[in-house]
Amino acid sequence: MECRKIGILGGTFDPIHNAHLLLGEAAREQFGLDRVIYIPNNLQHLKNRTEITPGDIRYQMVKMAISDNPYFTCSRIEIDKEEGTYTVDTINSLKLMYPGDELFLILGGDSVIGIDTWYKADELLKSCTILAAVREEDDLQALDKKRRELNTRFGADIRILTFNRLDISSTEIRQRVKTGRSVRYLMPDECIEFMCIKGLYR
Repeated sequence: MECRKIGILGGTFDPIHNAHLLLGEAAREQFGLDRVIYIPNNLQHLKNRTEITPGDIRYQMVKMAISDNPYFTCSRIEIDKEEGTYTVDTINSLKLMYPGDELFLILGGDSVIGIDTWYKADELLKSCTILAAVREEDDLQALDKKRRELNTRFGADIRILTFNRLDISSTEIRQRVKTGRSVRYLMPDECIEFMCIKGLYR
């Protein structure tokens, strides 16, 4: 069987928005990914449970948001676990699910700068290729220095992913909903309708 290239894009997605979708598509296009898997996080080891919308709700919104892209799919691999999980655990599970395929972990450039402080960072950096997402106008000097350092220390394969990042955040969307402002064009219409029906973020 031919080796596939699979992108992994994790996040709280509370809620998912158009910048998340643009990032996945940019990664798919630039690196010829056969699939991009969106994985809503279970962050109970980092945040209070009450601060995050339940996993089922976030998963449903992700599923709606990606439904028109045949290259996108989503996974419950983290939210179905009773306790929080770490990125390295998720990658190891995915390697068992997709034996022989190449995994590409999509991260923001700022996350890559501090990735060597993550849980079992050495194991994580050896287990997959890292795509570090930055805007073309960003200063790449610090990221490139870190990339070379991680390659020397861990043999990490870190590649630069450039994309025209939209200035949208989940925090901003939640605040706009809470204060009765429009979120149209910031996220898919299906997700906006779903939020209204469920009364989310009010």
